[in-house]
Amino acid sequence: MSTKPASIETYRAPDGQSLTLRHFPPAVEPIGSVVLLHGIISHSGWYGASAEFLAQRGFDVYALDRRGSGLNMDQRGDVDSWRTWVADIVAMCEQRRQHGPVVLLGISWGGKLAPVIARERPDLLAGIGLICPGVYALQQPGLAKRSALSASGKLGIHQRRVTIPLEDPALFTNSPKWQAFVRDDPLTLREITMRFAREDHKMTRFSRQSPQFIHTPTLLVLAGRDRIVRNQRTRRYLTEFASQDKTLLEYQTAAHTLEFEPDPSMFYDDLAAWVARVMHRQKV
Repeated sequence: MSTKPASIETYRAPDGQSLTLRHFPPAVEPIGSVVLLHGIISHSGWYGASAEFLAQRGFDVYALDRRGSGLNMDQRGDVDSWRTWVADIVAMCEQRRQHGPVVLLGISWGGKLAPVIARERPDLLAGIGLICPGVYALQQPGLAKRSALSASGKLGIHQRRVTIPLEDPALFTNSPKWQAFVRDDPLTLREITMRFAREDHKMTRFSRQSPQFIHTPTLLVLAGRDRIVRNQRTRRYLTEFASQDKTLLEYQTAAHTLEFEPDPSMFYDDLAAWVARVMHRQKV
C-alpha cells in the first residue's frame, strides 16, 4: 500500500506553545492514529522508516518532537515541569481520539512518558507500545547525582546545562553508517538544563510507580544487545502492569535503536500487527 508524502506540521500545546511533528498519512481511510514519542537525544526524524511502514499499513502516524528538541528550537533541552510533557502529549491524543482509536508508541525516553499517559488518561488510548523504554536505564543518575540535582533545585539553579551521558553513538547501534548519523545529526540533543534533569527524575519515579494503575493493552519491545536499557528489570516491569493484555517481543541480536538494524522488517511487521490488533479490539 502506498502512502501520501510525509509533512512537517505543528500543533498547539495547552500553554499556547506551537510544537512540531512529522505527519505520515496513509493513502486510504485510516484505521486509527499512531502517536510516536522519541528518545532523550533523538527526535522524530530518526524514526521515519517505521512511521512510513505503519502509514503503509493504514495508520495515520504522528511522530512528535518533544518541546525543546528536534525542530522545536525554543528553549532547547529545558522544561518547566514534567507535567508539561504530559499535557503536550495528552493534547495530541485528545485531538486524534476524535477521529478513531489511538495507539501511543514510546521509544527509549519516550517509553517512560507513555506509561504516564496511560495511567492519567486511559480513555484516550487503545494501547501503548514501549520500545526499548528507558524506565530502567544503565545511565540514570545514582544517589550522589540525585542528591546534587535536589540541591540544585533548592538553590534555584535551573538553567545550568549538563551533558546527556549518551555521547557514544555505539550505544544506539552497531552499524557504522548509523553511528555516523547519530554523531553528525545537527538536531541531536547533547545537553539539558538542570531543571530538565530534575523533572526527568520525577517523571521516571512516577512512571516506575504506574504499572499497577494501567489496564491499557501494553506492548514491550526489547533488544538483546541493548547497552542502555536494563532488560531484566524492564521485563519485570511489564509483569507489574494491571493490564490483562501484555505482549513481549525480543530481538536477541539487535541494539538499542531497532530502526537502525540492518534489517528491521521483522520488527516493523510485528509492531504493525500488534497495533492493528489492539485498534480492532477497541473498535469491536
